[in-house]
Amino acid sequence: MQVILLAAGQSTRLDPIADKNLLEFAGKPLIEHRLAALKKANMRDVVVVGNKHNVEALGKALKGYKNVLVVEQKKLEDGMAGGVLAGAEAVKHKNIMILSANDVFGDDLFEKAVQAAKSSEDGLIVGKRINKYFPGGYLKVDKKNNVTDVIEKPGEGKEPSDMVNIVLHIYNDFPAFIKCLKTVTGKADGRYERALDTYIKKGKAKLKALKYTGTWQPIKFPWDILKVMNYFLDNQEPKIDKKADVSKQAIIRGNVVIGPNAKVFGNAIIHGPAYIGDGAVVANNALVRNSMVGKNCVIGFSTEVARSYLNHDVWTHSNYVGDSVVDSNVSFGSGAVIGNLRFDEASVQVNIKNKKEDSSSSKLGAFIGSGTRLGINASTNPGVKIGRNCFIGGSMYVDKDVADDKMVLLDQKIKITPNKKTASMKDRGSMKEGLK
Repeated sequence: MQVILLAAGQSTRLDPIADKNLLEFAGKPLIEHRLAALKKANMRDVVVVGNKHNVEALGKALKGYKNVLVVEQKKLEDGMAGGVLAGAEAVKHKNIMILSANDVFGDDLFEKAVQAAKSSEDGLIVGKRINKYFPGGYLKVDKKNNVTDVIEKPGEGKEPSDMVNIVLHIYNDFPAFIKCLKTVTGKADGRYERALDTYIKKGKAKLKALKYTGTWQPIKFPWDILKVMNYFLDNQEPKIDKKADVSKQAIIRGNVVIGPNAKVFGNAIIHGPAYIGDGAVVANNALVRNSMVGKNCVIGFSTEVARSYLNHDVWTHSNYVGDSVVDSNVSFGSGAVIGNLRFDEASVQVNIKNKKEDSSSSKLGAFIGSGTRLGINASTNPGVKIGRNCFIGGSMYVDKDVADDKMVLLDQKIKITPNKKTASMKDRGSMKEGLK
């Protein structure tokens, strides 16, 4: 069985965070974690479909894997259908798995799906069983557990089942499905789903629904990155690399991974679950808890990083970073603070494509794009997004989103007048005596 791994989608809902396939978790890009899981399930022949923006980076990230071919989806406007068709040109097998590159689920699912597909006439669709409404596609099945329909966003209370369609589809006769995909008409959006509907109803294909109850975490919104981070933190094995330099005066508690060449100074506290990447520095009096700190990051003196994801090369100094997602190559000036809790302690709303989306979290900080710099004493409101390559001036209070490539400066006037008062050493001496 060959795998078509779809990594071409550009999710604008994730802005200002970069390509989710290349976000690093536990020292490796997410796409590499997906390949490693497939290899573990003995699925070694993989076609990765990227786009013009990430195809080179995907190839570089996966260069160590044999039998992995990276191809480009030329027409991104064709959506998932275009990605599948691009992959179809490179596969040769009849049995094909279609898989999203950036959904996270338990590694055992792949082997279960392959085994289940062998006993199915035409293949299967994995359905994640949920107990709370999810705004996605739901599987409708018959008495024999064959999928009869995929209903997109039916609305709460109108779900045809408790199974959400997740992008892990196996076709035992992939050429037959591709024939449907090539002939289906209409808008590009939803073309794959319409082809699937045609394949089931007109093609009489019998695709089993594999009921899945394990871990499933898609990255749909920026805050989903924190959920994926927690998945990796919860599944890591504690380890301090032999090449790490950890002070005897540092405090390491719980499930903590410290990578090679990392340095942890005296009086620093790392409270697990936590991950400290290769070459990272955790300075004196710093506190890292329930967070992932990428390679070559600097957690400077007296900085606290709590429940946050920091990609590689993030530098801090005397800061608070809570419940936030910070992309690579970001620096915080001394005293910069991320606000993560509303005064009314209500759920934080985030602006996604000019619409407020409920994060369902009362604690949520900022989302900061790569290449951005925050000046001394800058601060942000909960749920604020700061774009890529932005410079935020000192003492700025950022209470709304900032687009890419912006410089934000405080426009203030300084008044200078003659000083007619003096501060005497005698008065200071008396004050000091009062402190004893």
